[in-house]
Amino acid sequence: MAQPILSDDVSFEPWWWQAAPRPAEAPENGSAAPLPGWCDVAIVGAGFTGLSAALVLARAGRNVLVLDAGPIGAGASSRNGGMIGSGHRVGFAELEARYGRPTAEAIIREGLTSLDFTAELIEREQIACSFRRSGRFRGAWRPADYEAFGRELDFMAKTFGVEAAMVPRAEQHREVASEAYHGGCIYLSHGGLHPGLFHQGLLARAVSAGATVLGSRPVRAIAREGEAFRLDVAGAPLVAREVIVATNGYSGRASPWHSRRLIPVPSYIIASEPLGRERVAGLIPGGRMIVESRSRHCYYRPSPDGERILFGGRASVAPIAPAEAARRLHRLMVGLFPSLADTRVTHAWTGNVAFSRDRLPHIGAHKGLHYALGYGGSGVAMAPYLGYKIAQLLLGRPEGRSPFAELPFKAFLLYDGRPWFLPLVEAKTRLADWREGGG
Repeated sequence: MAQPILSDDVSFEPWWWQAAPRPAEAPENGSAAPLPGWCDVAIVGAGFTGLSAALVLARAGRNVLVLDAGPIGAGASSRNGGMIGSGHRVGFAELEARYGRPTAEAIIREGLTSLDFTAELIEREQIACSFRRSGRFRGAWRPADYEAFGRELDFMAKTFGVEAAMVPRAEQHREVASEAYHGGCIYLSHGGLHPGLFHQGLLARAVSAGATVLGSRPVRAIAREGEAFRLDVAGAPLVAREVIVATNGYSGRASPWHSRRLIPVPSYIIASEPLGRERVAGLIPGGRMIVESRSRHCYYRPSPDGERILFGGRASVAPIAPAEAARRLHRLMVGLFPSLADTRVTHAWTGNVAFSRDRLPHIGAHKGLHYALGYGGSGVAMAPYLGYKIAQLLLGRPEGRSPFAELPFKAFLLYDGRPWFLPLVEAKTRLADWREGGG
């Protein structure tokens, strides 16, 4: 009989929640706190973006109310892989072809700044979240990818001072004990953290600054009313002078304009059973975050305690059951590390990332409604940074300027916010995966 993949007590909640459970209400705001009738700024979404914005605004003296549809921060901010890097998924050459060299350089620099900003935020606010600049190894799935990495890193080092190093295939075992790659590169300033604890720290700082944060308060509609906005919050009215939409992959029908500009896509993660620090270190000797260039985009890392492997990737483009996602990810993990064939999965979960049409983040205001959205799976550094930026923009401060505010935020054609086409995309990607090989 085949070895069971799922542990007997498997959980379909994030492994991160063991150390950082999700509160329905911010504890300092009280249990089942009443909804106020008015506030200066209502922030829809209590993830990294919303809480970072709330921290700035509350310290500026604004009456801030942050609303989450479910338990506070139960979306991608506490579900991601905890990898922190510099920004976004679009390379310089593509940016230059689209927008010209000055704008391309500004966008790259903004991404690099987001990493430094978030690292400084963690240090300044003394948030204990296992943050470490461990570096990130990117494995080349094909020999051509390795050559492309070399050209890219040479340019990024000379133009932007990016600290990186190439690792030939003959030396890649010092980074990852797998034969799957044709070498790779290391981004030395990248790292990892515990996203659940980082979110808890941001939440505590925002509440301490005076913001009210309420969970299980879905916003069903937002409408302009004179010089203010009226929000329908689970059937109760709320009037806010300003509103920030910070929902990213969980944007619903409350603001159709934003929903038409974002496609939510699930990303899936599993946690292995405890393997022991020695065995984990044997698989990932440098303790780095690991990503790869194949379109599956598998990403994996040691857990912060060094006892497990946390392994994520595109198990499916469309939503599937966590147990099925766990089986697919386990197969991919064993394809990279055959020695883990007998390893069982204790946690399997999913979270939504959100892609804009140009695959870049966007901030700004539309008809007075502020927003920061579209991280494309790279939001651990960018979301807190753009939360800070959109708060500064709302306050009318020059610190709010960003090249992401200057980019056109276009809607997807024939799309109303409901991704009806994902099953078709899934069929196409599965064919591409088969051609690419590797599970």
